[in-house]
Amino acid sequence: MPMSDSEKKGCIDLLEVLSDCDLYSLADTVTNKKIPVGGNRREALKTIVTFSTSAQELLSRQKINKDVLFKYLVKYNVTPSVNTKKPELIDEVLLLWMKQSQKRSQVKVYTPQASPSSSRLSSRDLASGSHTFNAVKLESHSVVNYSPTINFTINNQYNTVNVNPVAGGASHEQDLHKLGLTFIKWFYDSLNSHNPSRGVTPKDFGPQHFYGDAKLMVLLPGPPETRENCTGQQAVSEKFLHFVSRENLLFNPNCDHGGVMVKDDPHGLVVVMVCGTIHKDNQCLGVFDQMFGLIKDPQFHNNYKIKISKMKLTATAVSNLPRLTDKSQAEISDLAAV
Repeated sequence: MPMSDSEKKGCIDLLEVLSDCDLYSLADTVTNKKIPVGGNRREALKTIVTFSTSAQELLSRQKINKDVLFKYLVKYNVTPSVNTKKPELIDEVLLLWMKQSQKRSQVKVYTPQASPSSSRLSSRDLASGSHTFNAVKLESHSVVNYSPTINFTINNQYNTVNVNPVAGGASHEQDLHKLGLTFIKWFYDSLNSHNPSRGVTPKDFGPQHFYGDAKLMVLLPGPPETRENCTGQQAVSEKFLHFVSRENLLFNPNCDHGGVMVKDDPHGLVVVMVCGTIHKDNQCLGVFDQMFGLIKDPQFHNNYKIKISKMKLTATAVSNLPRLTDKSQAEISDLAAV
């Protein structure tokens, strides 16, 4: 897969750490010694990037070892485990470049047409990429603090959970929020890795991460509103994978600035709510809001599996980075209701 502009910039940035000897040797390897670089670092960098078939192929070269990848990630405040294998480090670098590209570029967003049906979003609409897009700049809004109460039923048991944004506070709340952030980053990173446009090795994502009776509701706002329900770990897992592997969508969660809410209840349910933007081919198609209900896996210490989830997909012009703290209590409660 040809390199994107952001990947080319990232590769040059990473290659700068190589010694002259390693850089010129890599240029010879990539070009099979057919393009002399004459001891010129700038020419060597350009040649390596030009003649590499993909960013992943270049990062897999022997001269770019684990130590080079690890130090590069740390340079940009990404701290993988020292035991992380090279293929996983490569995935982390590619993900870093994708996120950097999203921050640098102006976000292209869906502009609804004037017809009554224009606000209707289907998964086919999301995947088609056939809409008109305008460039806008993402801006943040002030945080709205409230503590909505949500109610829902799991296994015939009625649950009431207060969901509020965590900002400091007690140690338990901080640990809980950290748990939610860790889960969100893992979930969308693993899911997005199955999008073929990423050009990365797919990460572990499947029915084993869901309970056998897991449930998923996908909501497409209308009019008319459409709701699709999936039941069972296999069906739920396949639905998520369908979005990224078949429809080529990428989910970009807002892990900062009021984009996450986490709360638990006395029965062991951890409710994680998140919002973000939906992308395809460098275009922003709209926003998503999602709720997860997590329960500890009794077979493994401190490991959680997904019991229930609700995903709301909306085609809309994105003028601000979506935030849960900008939503009303009614909107938060509606997202949690299943």
